[in-house]
Amino acid sequence: MSPTWSDLDDAAAADPWPTATLDPGARVRALAAGLPGAVVQEGVLAAPFGRVWGFIADLERSVPTFDVDVAALRILRRDGTRLRVLARSSWRLAGAPLGFDVDLEDGWCWMVSRPRLYVVAMAAAPDPADPGRTRYAHMEGLALSGRALAPLLRVTRRRTRRHVASDVAGIERALGIGP
Repeated sequence: MSPTWSDLDDAAAADPWPTATLDPGARVRALAAGLPGAVVQEGVLAAPFGRVWGFIADLERSVPTFDVDVAALRILRRDGTRLRVLARSSWRLAGAPLGFDVDLEDGWCWMVSRPRLYVVAMAAAPDPADPGRTRYAHMEGLALSGRALAPLLRVTRRRTRRHVASDVAGIERALGIGP
């Protein structure tokens, strides 16, 4: 099994050589840079980190609450920070099931569908300027690339941009901090 982000951070902290680590939002941006079909939205949520992440990390409850395309999500297996989940889409997507491998750590959630077509990242950290606020980054998109797919990725990015914005607004509504 590959190391988690926490494993890598712990190893870097113990190493006497200078190392660079990425905060959760920077991880999202770095991963999205390699995925032409991905869309990222970042912002500051008007709620403390513990409240924001407590909600998001409860995937079975939170994802169907804020994501209009997910009717239900169930954790099938848990091995430390690694999960296997099954999401059932809403009626808009014909109720189709889709499995995901998930890495869920404090402030970090990375979901990759099976087959590896779609990715989701959610990352949060306390706002250093105001502990009552949380820096949040949300990324979704097709995990595909290639010149031949460029027209498809342009079209899907438009839809994904609206979808990601809807997810972030849904999180704010669920936390009682948004419209």
